[in-house]
Amino acid sequence: MEQRGEHLDIYQLKIDKAPMMAEIRLKLTETEYADTGKWGSISWLINGINLEDAQDALRVDIRKLPKDASAAQKAVVEEKRQKLAARISQFHEIADAMTEGIEVDAGTEHVDDTRFCAADVEEESREAEDLELASEETGEGVVAEAMGIWMP
Repeated sequence: MEQRGEHLDIYQLKIDKAPMMAEIRLKLTETEYADTGKWGSISWLINGINLEDAQDALRVDIRKLPKDASAAQKAVVEEKRQKLAARISQFHEIADAMTEGIEVDAGTEHVDDTRFCAADVEEESREAEDLELASEETGEGVVAEAMGIWMP
């Protein structure tokens, strides 16, 4: 390399690694009070993201169930569903307490850009069928993996 000159140094890339999700969460949590003047909002949002991840994991577990699932397999899924539903209810209670006195439904409705949603339509219909089947099996109105998680 020394004989070829410094012009080839451009091929010796020095790439910094992207921060891990845990590092991002830590930094946001540490700077939360300085940025917002309040404690808890970042933790609340992180909890919401974790709940969405848990819903995704539960959907995967439900899809992996065989058509002729045993009572024990169904019981495990139902226990996960009930625990998740309780966590979501607690999340919404905290949201209500945090947003008390704030008009949160002031015309800010999210609308997806349909140009980017074509591939999602098929998957959403498949998920809807899976969720309908799951709610028929449990006899519930809205199952935990289909509950909405409101975040601003």
